[in-house]
Amino acid sequence: MCFAYREGFAILDGWNFFKKLSPLHLLWLVWVLDMILQIFPIKNKVPLGSQKLFANRFRPIRDKINYEALKNYIVSITKAAYKVFLIWCALIAAIGVLYYTSVIDKIQLFMISVFFYVCDLICVLVWCPFRLIMKNRCCTTCRIFNWDHLMMFSPLIFMGGFFATSLVVMSAAAWLVWELCVMMYPERFWDHSNAALQCSQCTDKLCTQYCRKLRPNNGAEAKIH
Repeated sequence: MCFAYREGFAILDGWNFFKKLSPLHLLWLVWVLDMILQIFPIKNKVPLGSQKLFANRFRPIRDKINYEALKNYIVSITKAAYKVFLIWCALIAAIGVLYYTSVIDKIQLFMISVFFYVCDLICVLVWCPFRLIMKNRCCTTCRIFNWDHLMMFSPLIFMGGFFATSLVVMSAAAWLVWELCVMMYPERFWDHSNAALQCSQCTDKLCTQYCRKLRPNNGAEAKIH
């Protein structure tokens, strides 16, 4: 589209979203549906890592929860999370400088968000550099799992118009719901208080190969093979 159909990007301007049809409408719809699945509890077909904030995915452990250890865990991972937040803010500020100095335009700003979207898929399916800071075992236990859309669409903050603003507002809403639940229901985010997050109980298709090896039934399968 950048090279052969630039007029398709016209919907990025102002209220053109409602005036013209473009393939970007489909992409907008996919992103909005993704964010709706993060804001509301869904029983199936949504990764546990994204839905662990909700009561329907919480499986309390049988033992008594060590609330002091839980508090220390949440404080520790939240400090790590906001290190990521500050690094990302610096990156977005640099992108903003490039935009306001006319080094990049709206289309390139949009393509940066698309690039971040692809990077997010790579983080989930292949390897995530944020694990170096977060020290989390996998996506299922990740403290910033539902930060993805806010990070993806943060370059659009500078763009204006309905297309960009609607995505930024919805991603901020998904982030806010997540952060409120971390504060109100921290036990849902720790694998020593939520049994659903433990490797032995995990049925998530996004589970890494490393975590699969920790499942009890996999040991038996390995012997058979």
